[in-house]
Amino acid sequence: MNKNCIGNCLLCGKCKEYSILESFDDEPMKITPREGFGVAIDIGTTTVVLALCDLKNGAVIKRHSFYNPQREFGPDVISRIDAANRGGLFVLKNMINKRIASGLKELKKHCDGEISEVVIAGNTVMTHLLLGFSCQSLGVFPFRPARELLEEYWLFGLPATIVPWFTAFVGGDIMAGLLFRKKKESFLLVDLGTNGEMALYQEGKLLVTASAAGPAFEGAAGCGAGGGASFVITELANLVKKGSIDETGMITEDNIFTQKQVRDLQLAKSAVRSGLEILLAAAGLSYSQVDKVYLAGGIGQAMDIDDAVTIGLIPAKLAEKVIPAGNTSLGGAIRLLLAKEQGKKEIAELQALVNEINLAEHERFNDLFMENMFFGGYV
Repeated sequence: MNKNCIGNCLLCGKCKEYSILESFDDEPMKITPREGFGVAIDIGTTTVVLALCDLKNGAVIKRHSFYNPQREFGPDVISRIDAANRGGLFVLKNMINKRIASGLKELKKHCDGEISEVVIAGNTVMTHLLLGFSCQSLGVFPFRPARELLEEYWLFGLPATIVPWFTAFVGGDIMAGLLFRKKKESFLLVDLGTNGEMALYQEGKLLVTASAAGPAFEGAAGCGAGGGASFVITELANLVKKGSIDETGMITEDNIFTQKQVRDLQLAKSAVRSGLEILLAAAGLSYSQVDKVYLAGGIGQAMDIDDAVTIGLIPAKLAEKVIPAGNTSLGGAIRLLLAKEQGKKEIAELQALVNEINLAEHERFNDLFMENMFFGGYV
């Protein structure tokens, strides 16, 4: 990791260590060269990133990023759903549309032709808010999207393709990331940002799930750890190793965290770890049968793996298989922009394979969740 790292790869994008991972790709993109420029957009709950691409050769010319202005209504998707359902839907829609339109104007300064289309990836809630879809069905059981997506929209004065979601809480960001899959590999893709989404792929089978995790790490980032949410994991691991926080999560001596922050971090890391274990169990796979674990998202791509093992977020037996994969949501949107027919074919294949596991309803989740609350003793 770059010693000058600010802990936010989505805003920086300079560190080659956390760029979009080319080796995640199973086969090279078959770009159909065409005139003009296109923009791929990743709408994250916290951060939005735009990438200007030359459609003739696939080159990424310029990136532009900003904090999602909808943060004013809360840090996570649940708070945004609540705000939308209380009458704020079109305020939220206008916020993100105006800010993206401004970003497109900024990118236009860096090309000598017209921007002719955009491709957008984001979680299901962010996509609903972008398009002004009702969020009522996302906020109540059985948690369903409001409607099916059209093949194309007209946004910002341009034709726009939206990467489709899998489910209410496993969105187009994971779908986009999976466009890089190696089809002969068994792997986990863990997108750990403000929301925690996970996919387990093995040839002929795709399992997905989601857990609310990121807000706890990002909320604790203001405690003095410095550098963002990934540094919270490092500081927490250091305190666990020193014994300043015991295995139950009790603070034994003064440190930068409050007791509530530690408890929230325990809940978050337990939810992710338990979801990961349930995916593997459902697929009938042991740790040894997983070829790779790709970590993406603002937190996942930057965190120290040894520290993640220390706090029990990542199993020790998977540590050697972990690869930071960069912003795979943006990468998948770029892939779809540059190789649309190939991308659409792969999306259809993924949709035909997918099965969702609802952690809240899973019979083992509560037991695993309690076990994984502890620090130390992980394998």
